[in-house]
Amino acid sequence: MAASLTSAGVIHLTAVLPALVVGAFVLAGKKGTPVHRATGWLWVSLMLLVNVSAFFLQRDGYSWIHLLALASLVSICAGIVFIRNRKYVAHKACMVGAYLGTVAAGVGAVAPGRFLNILLFGA
Repeated sequence: MAASLTSAGVIHLTAVLPALVVGAFVLAGKKGTPVHRATGWLWVSLMLLVNVSAFFLQRDGYSWIHLLALASLVSICAGIVFIRNRKYVAHKACMVGAYLGTVAAGVGAVAPGRFLNILLFGA
């Protein structure tokens, strides 16, 4: 089976790779600083691209990965609401959950038989 990327796939991969790096940086760094805030908003922007573009990636309809995208969107939005209300622990839980969900989706996306696995490693 030949695999090629659609425009949505290009947008998705172009956003998800830096989102993984920026997200790790945000989570590992000192919290509450101007750098944390700026890189956090960069990560949120990248994740919005990642999650919205995910809904345009479907070969045979929607799958569990699309549920992760929806959960990630909800988690990120909740995280923003929590930080604006100074609920730091809840904010952290939402953002860490969204990041780990992205990692889990990435692992699932490269599983044998999945599109990204075929694209990267061939049939």
